[in-house]
Amino acid sequence: MSTDIEVTELVVEKEIIRWPSSLVTELAERRCIIVLGSGVSASSKSNGGKSPKDWDGFLREGIKRMNNEDAKVVATEFCNKKNYLDAAQIMKDHINPGDYDDFFQEEFNPRDVYLPSEIHKTIMLMDPKIVVTTNYDKIYDNLCMQQPSYNVLKYYDNNIIDDIRSRKRLILKAHGCVSNTKRTILSRGDYFEARDKYASFYRVLDSLFLVNTLLFIGSGLSDPDINILLENANITAKCSRPHYIVSGDNYNSSIKKAIKSTYNLEFLEYPAGQYELIPEALNDLLSLVLEHRRENGLQ
Repeated sequence: MSTDIEVTELVVEKEIIRWPSSLVTELAERRCIIVLGSGVSASSKSNGGKSPKDWDGFLREGIKRMNNEDAKVVATEFCNKKNYLDAAQIMKDHINPGDYDDFFQEEFNPRDVYLPSEIHKTIMLMDPKIVVTTNYDKIYDNLCMQQPSYNVLKYYDNNIIDDIRSRKRLILKAHGCVSNTKRTILSRGDYFEARDKYASFYRVLDSLFLVNTLLFIGSGLSDPDINILLENANITAKCSRPHYIVSGDNYNSSIKKAIKSTYNLEFLEYPAGQYELIPEALNDLLSLVLEHRRENGLQ
């Protein structure tokens, strides 16, 4: 006599990213600033299926428009070495100003407009008080401005303190916006000029980075503004609570240790190259944030 026994396997769904409970609390209670990098914009598509270029692709497209062949070669070599600041400086110095503006508009404000991605929508639903973005495009800005009580401030605006102390939700564009290409920060010279002329904005950012938890999404660690601000915050006052960066799991352990020591930055890792997992991971984070708010009577 035989008995067929049905065996049911218990499948435990593995978390893509294990979100720290302290980060969930900071987000839910709006003590966390989300910092958006180009990776977030790259998740968007236009109706025609086009996505914004990443930093490397953007610079190489600009190099094609340069009017000096020798300079093109040097700029390309800098790109190959991922020395993007110097590549951008050479590119900007060798493009006709009118062509430069047209180039920016084509890349970041095309007629076939970029639509907000699921990542943009999830971040907006988390409802942070402040989002800092280094992106020139207006994808996230346009999405949020459909809601009441949002304001977008560029690094050269002078009402940042008034808005921080108000009920408004803020989008701080640390590198400027495609709406004013003359004030976009792209090259090494641009960074110096912005810090020199608009020092008050950077003092405010210093303060915000010092007293808030930061969550970097779609960002690399090659942005000199962000690096300086993180270094200043970590040097000015040591804190046991880290900042966080969503990153692929392909960083060398020694590099991660050095970054942790220098920037007080923890890696929240997903399988490297599998960018399609990020929307689901962020949706999990959103659920945790909203649950915390419900349980604690927060809005």
